[in-house]
Amino acid sequence: MLVDKTHSKKDIVNLFRKLGVIINDDLTKGKIVSNIENYIENVIYNDKIKNCTELKEYLKKPSNKQRPTSQQKRDIMFNAKKIIKWSKNDYIFDMTTYCSEIDPYNDIMSIYMWGDLPSVRRACRLYNLSVYCKNHINPIISQEVEEELNQNKIIKRQVINCLKVKHAEKGKPFLVRFD
Repeated sequence: MLVDKTHSKKDIVNLFRKLGVIINDDLTKGKIVSNIENYIENVIYNDKIKNCTELKEYLKKPSNKQRPTSQQKRDIMFNAKKIIKWSKNDYIFDMTTYCSEIDPYNDIMSIYMWGDLPSVRRACRLYNLSVYCKNHINPIISQEVEEELNQNKIIKRQVINCLKVKHAEKGKPFLVRFD
């Protein structure tokens, strides 16, 4: 079976992990693709991929994940860092980063579609906080990254410390308890 070359090894391994098949990460992409029929036999289908035909069609089509080239990524990161620097300097137009209101808007519009990169998400958030924000710009985030961010929020939210401080009478020590 042919797998489109735009699917990375990591994409294939993650797809099959979601479908209940564990693929060894040490294998090369070529070996994984050559054994793909064996992996398809053991798949447990879900709501997104309902049967074998849908899975094969998904693998034959190009990946919908955007991957910037190294030059594009350099430009994206440069613009994101420039917006972050501008925000850290209290959104001042000092002729070194930006000269007018339209410059940061043009930069943010050139990078917002790469929302899978953390620097782009941060640049969008900081741009939206500025007084020079023309339109509220939301970064475009893939579904996989969105799920990962939601899981991280849940993990961070579950930290609960119970601290009890009881005030004693004057001259006696405080009583501090962690339950």
